[in-house]
Amino acid sequence: MTQSRVRTLFTDLRTWLFALALAPLAAVACGGVEDSDDAGDAPEIDCSVGTTPKFSEMSAVWGKCTTCHSSMLTGASRVNAPPGVDFDTYAAAKTHAATAMHEVYEGAMPPAGLPALSEDEEEQLYRWASCGTPE
Repeated sequence: MTQSRVRTLFTDLRTWLFALALAPLAAVACGGVEDSDDAGDAPEIDCSVGTTPKFSEMSAVWGKCTTCHSSMLTGASRVNAPPGVDFDTYAAAKTHAATAMHEVYEGAMPPAGLPALSEDEEEQLYRWASCGTPE
């Protein structure tokens, strides 16, 4: 093997190792994967105690969320809600359940000036998102 080829292999290996070492930092800096099981801080819910509401029973919660997070809204009417992060259908709400719970728990949602969730509504959301997201 020539010295030039060894140098090229060493450079390629060093580049690969550097990228591998930085990958976890890039995931954290970019927010990681949205709606993963580890969406951040969330309340501890004991699903063996109490009743878990169904999506269809949470109209007060979804009515407030869909002020911005509705598939029927576009542009400025979404009030900066990311496109596709919606709560007007069961499938969409289930996809974003963990993130929604985290955002409400952290006080980031709903933003100031928009309809706030009552403590009971927050509890419904936490229990629904934590205990199987029943339809």
